[in-house]
Amino acid sequence: MLRTNNLTSKLDNDKTKSIPFVSLQVLDKMEQFLEFIKKAKQALNNIEIFKNIHLVLGNESCDLDSTISALSLAYLIHSRNTNDLVIPVMNVEAKYFPLRTETNYLLKKCDIDPKNLVYKDQINYSNILKTAKVKTSLVDHHVLSNHDKVLEETVLEIFDHRTINKEEICHGDHVEKTVIKIVGSCCTLITNEIIESKLSILFNDLSHLLYATIIYDTIGLDKEYGKTFEDDLKAAQYLENILKPTQARKELFNVLWKIHNDTSTLSTQDLLYRDLKVVKGIPIPGLPILVEEYLNRGDADGAIAAFASDFKTSNVVLIGIDASEDVKRDIAIFSTDSIFKKTLIIILSDSKHELQLTEIPVKNKNVVCFRQGNIKLTRKFILPLVNDAAVQCQK
Repeated sequence: MLRTNNLTSKLDNDKTKSIPFVSLQVLDKMEQFLEFIKKAKQALNNIEIFKNIHLVLGNESCDLDSTISALSLAYLIHSRNTNDLVIPVMNVEAKYFPLRTETNYLLKKCDIDPKNLVYKDQINYSNILKTAKVKTSLVDHHVLSNHDKVLEETVLEIFDHRTINKEEICHGDHVEKTVIKIVGSCCTLITNEIIESKLSILFNDLSHLLYATIIYDTIGLDKEYGKTFEDDLKAAQYLENILKPTQARKELFNVLWKIHNDTSTLSTQDLLYRDLKVVKGIPIPGLPILVEEYLNRGDADGAIAAFASDFKTSNVVLIGIDASEDVKRDIAIFSTDSIFKKTLIIILSDSKHELQLTEIPVKNKNVVCFRQGNIKLTRKFILPLVNDAAVQCQK
């Protein structure tokens, strides 16, 4: 049962906020979780007083999986009786977080106010490195962006569910734990970490956040789509034993997918920012509709050109999906750099990758678009191929 009451704290009116956490013994488990989130945010007002800070950082798409993984692992670390100030960081600017519709929906169902979260433009890593001993846990990625490179020597542990980039993965003696395994959702790995900890923090709401994310990432744990693995099933079943859900898995997925696809309040430009990954400076937005459909919008060409300009790049790779009935996928390359465009097309079209691409005619001369025959290969599979093309063009 999800909470509907609002949590208040006697420290909310404490202007000094010099003590970030209070005794939580009188609060129930969800209230403790909410209090933890609020106090992590409040601590930013006096960040210089902390000598030990542990950051939990998701990837730059800041999608549902990244958000819930960061919050859950941060709370686990905090619950281990650590003396560190533990801060889950949403790795996106605060102004873009409202674009993540399914994430905001789930958080609000559990009475988590997005205003209480910490976003990357609200915390200065260089400053805290000067005054505190910093440790960092990475979730849902293992290669730091240029913005986050300053944290490289502080990385303590990594949890990720994608193919390892051996050349750029954070490594060194400071990395004590690396859990990288091909599963459908990073929340599967975090759920397993919590189970192994033996700490009783899988209360109803946190279990629901983890479970709903696993269901969403695996398309309802339907093996047909190639995103469900044995670990996902085991983690989901463990959480189901806690939650006793009355809603079918696919029904829950459909609810979240419908919310994800509700773009009624989003502009054509907004859609490019709502689910974004960046590889070698190349932005790769994931769209909740097929790229072919997106390109038919009257302002799409201008939005893509402005988006590329924002990133100071000549290249954008767009990946679309339509899961309203049968899953459909497509890929488009916007580029004014003919060498990169040609290189990436050759790599994507290589039969060994089994994308099964068929070109779709489009009006924009700077865009080439392909329907993807193999629907089991997601953006996670395509990211390394974009990386390979970028590396080849840099030589």
